[in-house]
Amino acid sequence: MSTRVDVEALATGVTLELPGGLSSLDTVVKGPETKPGFFATVVIPAYNEEKGLPVVLERLFRSVDGQCEVLVVDDGSSDTTSQVACRFRCGVIRHGQNRGKGEAMLTGIRHARGENVIFIDADGTYPPEAIPQMVQALKSSEAVYCSRVTGRDNIPRMNRLGNAIFQWLMKYVFRFRASDYSTGLYGVRRSHLQRMGVHSRGFAIEPEIGIKVSRMNLKVSDIPIRYEQRIGQAKLCGLGAGWEHLKIMAKLAWWHPRERDK
Repeated sequence: MSTRVDVEALATGVTLELPGGLSSLDTVVKGPETKPGFFATVVIPAYNEEKGLPVVLERLFRSVDGQCEVLVVDDGSSDTTSQVACRFRCGVIRHGQNRGKGEAMLTGIRHARGENVIFIDADGTYPPEAIPQMVQALKSSEAVYCSRVTGRDNIPRMNRLGNAIFQWLMKYVFRFRASDYSTGLYGVRRSHLQRMGVHSRGFAIEPEIGIKVSRMNLKVSDIPIRYEQRIGQAKLCGLGAGWEHLKIMAKLAWWHPRERDK
């Protein structure tokens, strides 16, 4: 039997039928519950994360206590990801079909109202408890990266090897200053994200943002974290994601911000 939940789609009121009849509209929004004066928007891209997402949201709302607006972008899930998100005080935006992690993050940026945007994966591998520290860091920095210093045995061996190679390229070719460009927990000033002209639709969004953070010479903070075991089924194909990263690095090898965008 379906449960009906009232949601807000852009400027128009619509109804989302849960769980059996999720709207086929491209974007459906349930407005976030926020306190005045929040400093950052936390964007959680999610695709079939009904198991990990509630754990992340539970821990997140225990940690931020009104410091942040929280938006979940459901990237066309076929499970109950949207329904799970609707139980919490976050905004919920749903793509009518799966578009890719990058597209979900870009949707989050467009809807974010905070001065800063913090991204965190929905699979429970990153600690939401680090977000208050990130918020503090963003008061004096323009970007903050949470680098996976411990718990790296939770990353598949081939992915660890690929990460090491690409991290070397990011450091020595692009002069990227943080220790982990491909982390799923980082934040950037919203105004800088808007000036970057980010266009990656999939997993290449991480190196694209990292390269542009570096080439824009933004002030970066680096926070060490523990990487935790994934909840639910992995979506990332190591070889496919590696190829995406390599292509975007080659494409942006000579990218520099336009003078008016600095």
